[in-house]
Amino acid sequence: MDAQRELTTQLMKQQEYVFLSANASFEQIWRHFYNLAHLFAKSQDMASSLNCFIDVFLIRGNEMFNPDKEWLDFFRRQFAMYLMGKRCITCSLSEGDMIHDFLKMEYEQLKEQLQESELPFASENLTQWFASIELDFPWLVGDCDPKWSVG
Repeated sequence: MDAQRELTTQLMKQQEYVFLSANASFEQIWRHFYNLAHLFAKSQDMASSLNCFIDVFLIRGNEMFNPDKEWLDFFRRQFAMYLMGKRCITCSLSEGDMIHDFLKMEYEQLKEQLQESELPFASENLTQWFASIELDFPWLVGDCDPKWSVG
């Protein structure tokens, strides 16, 4: 009887991040989104999982309130391309941080090259141009099954 009561008590224990409070720290927020990303991936909700992973690494990189909307759009598109290119919607924290830094470096190089270019680029067309860029991501082929998997 005591074993049954202990098991029931353990099942009823609240997890650390069921709901976030209004004064949650950035770490609590990104950890919450990271857990959500994995849960969405396991339930095969690819769009929600991608959005959560993207938000995690924007928060970890202190980029959520970045005034450069082109950078945010570039990051969102390219990070989603990275995860979908892996054929496995999952990402460790160190891997995501590395891709964030890689994308930041690529974005800054692209912006610098655009400024130095002799060809004029209209700023309203940059979003479409950034969307067409294919980057050489450091995909680790052996991490996932060759078939598409989510989570």
